Amino acid sequence: MEASRTPTVSMSDGVCTVAIDGEFDMAATFAVEPALERALQAPDLRQFILDLSGLTFIDSVGIGVVIRLAAELETRGIELRIVPGPRHVHRVFTSVGIAQVLPFEPG
Repeated sequence: MEASRTPTVSMSDGVCTVAIDGEFDMAATFAVEPALERALQAPDLRQFILDLSGLTFIDSVGIGVVIRLAAELETRGIELRIVPGPRHVHRVFTSVGIAQVLPFEPG
C-alpha cells in the first residue's frame, strides 16, 4: 500500500486548489480532512478546485469526503470544480451514480 501524503494546497485570488495524490482511503482522511478544513477557512474564498488527477485509488470513505466537501461548498455558495482522476478512479464515482451530480471537469 502506498503511504498517504498531505494534499497540496495553493491559494490565488480567491481560488483554492487542493490536489490529492496516491490512495484516498480511511487512512488518508487523517491528512486530507484537516487540509480541506484549513483550505475552507481561506478569506475571500470564491472557487474551490479539487484535483484528483494524482489519485491511484479511492474507496467509499474518500468518496464520502468529496460528497461532504461538495455539500459544504454549496451551502456557502462557493463554486466547486473537480479535476477527475484516472479512468479507474473515476469509474468508482460512476459506479455509485454520483459522477453526474458532482461538478467534474470534462476529461
